[in-house]
Amino acid sequence: MKFLSRLLFFILILPFLCGVAMVVGYVVFIVLTIPQLPTWAQPAAYEWLFDIPQYAETSDNGSYSGSSAAGPSAVPWDGYVGPGADIHGVPLYGPLQHWSTTYDKPLLGCIFHDPRYQSHTGVDFPVNEGTPVHTTMAGKVVWAGANGPWGNLVVVENNGYQIWFAHLSAINVSVGDILNYGDVVGLSGNTGNSTGAHLHYAIMQKTGEDTYVWLDPQTFFTEDEVIYVGCGG
Repeated sequence: MKFLSRLLFFILILPFLCGVAMVVGYVVFIVLTIPQLPTWAQPAAYEWLFDIPQYAETSDNGSYSGSSAAGPSAVPWDGYVGPGADIHGVPLYGPLQHWSTTYDKPLLGCIFHDPRYQSHTGVDFPVNEGTPVHTTMAGKVVWAGANGPWGNLVVVENNGYQIWFAHLSAINVSVGDILNYGDVVGLSGNTGNSTGAHLHYAIMQKTGEDTYVWLDPQTFFTEDEVIYVGCGG
């Protein structure tokens, strides 16, 4: 009987207690620890905790002039120009699932330069892991692999624009591939600096030899193509 009680404890009660400890630690870190950090360090801590890739989102009012390196690994500019360079639509097609609920169109979470995360360079689509991700622009794959806080990242380029698809669980393309609009680049996931399954979707425009600007992805799709839920949705 004692053996069964101990076994039950390890199978049922111990995981529950570990979960409670994690939640308590999470709250303590947010409420007590972060406010004690130096003022300059607090935004980075919040961004790390809430899934904003650090060192990759230092834009100012939607733009940043500097090296095209983003994160620890630089994403190159190839110079590719081909047909289908117009960017439109959303990278996820319904029906799709978030948790146990099915939706007919994508959920829109944290937005570009969200009031809570001013350095956010794109938009987040919360969606279950393994959902097909489609390119919103025809073009050439210039990055397909791991990239630090972005996790598994695919970048598609055409005519001075790059589309970034981050935190993927699987990548379906290779560098050098020429894609048509709507082709599947990979599957949504939770890799890199991420605290929950979602797609980070960003658009970059080349503005000079070594400069670029992040653009608001919402200007390339309509409100009726998504369901807005906000950060934490």
